[in-house]
Amino acid sequence: MSATLTRGAPARGLRLGWIRAHGDLLRTLLRRELRAKYKGSALGVVWSYVHPLLMMGVYTLVFSVLWSSDIPHYPLVVLSGLTAWSFFQGAVFNGTLSIVGNGQIIKKVWFPREIVTLAVVLAAGISTLVMFAVLIPADLIFAPDSRSPVMLLAIPIAAALFALALGVAWLFATANVFYRDVEHFLNVLFLPWFFLTPVFYRLENLPGAAEHETVVNIMRYLNPVTPYVEGIRATLLDGVVPGVGALIYMALVGPALLVLGLWVVQRYEDRFAVVL
Repeated sequence: MSATLTRGAPARGLRLGWIRAHGDLLRTLLRRELRAKYKGSALGVVWSYVHPLLMMGVYTLVFSVLWSSDIPHYPLVVLSGLTAWSFFQGAVFNGTLSIVGNGQIIKKVWFPREIVTLAVVLAAGISTLVMFAVLIPADLIFAPDSRSPVMLLAIPIAAALFALALGVAWLFATANVFYRDVEHFLNVLFLPWFFLTPVFYRLENLPGAAEHETVVNIMRYLNPVTPYVEGIRATLLDGVVPGVGALIYMALVGPALLVLGLWVVQRYEDRFAVVL
């Protein structure tokens, strides 16, 4: 094997040309992720619909029928939240496992390690598109307020959510190489994180929201997923533009974590092959 393939990364610092230089590898890894996701499955991509639609039905039964929630278009509220959350959780968790899971390749051949995690997050994004293919027509049919050009604003919001998920995945994937407890930590973390994210409720509709405004603001802005869930819901379901503060938050936090995650994985990728 040539020295070019076996040597470590030649330079420190943030490098930005690796996608163009290794585009073929990225496409190969992405195809592998998509094929592996539905390998041996008779229904294939249909399974991408089953979990969020099943969860939407359960939460609608419990909170809208049995608990008599007065939130308008409650099934669509849940579906929009689940679409955003399911992508984030799947992208971050599978992205965290990506580098360790590809340890045999990483130990043999040099290539930018960040490509492995990127391929996993891209695969999660492509799978999530099928849910948007259900959510958007449902909003247009059952929620008249959604019929607005504001819906187009969901595209940059979703892109910023993708940046957030990829950045967090890069951070956790790097940490998981050195500390394998990270994946177990995520298994524990995601359940409370899910309930603290307004997936099956709206923060402003919580019974104690008016009396505990500080708590609500903490839940909204210390949880980095919340503004994106609310932003996608506002644009696709309510047909309104999120507030200026929310827009600034989404425009800054996701890209900032993307840059931080890329810097961290590039900073430590020289050591991956040795540790693995």
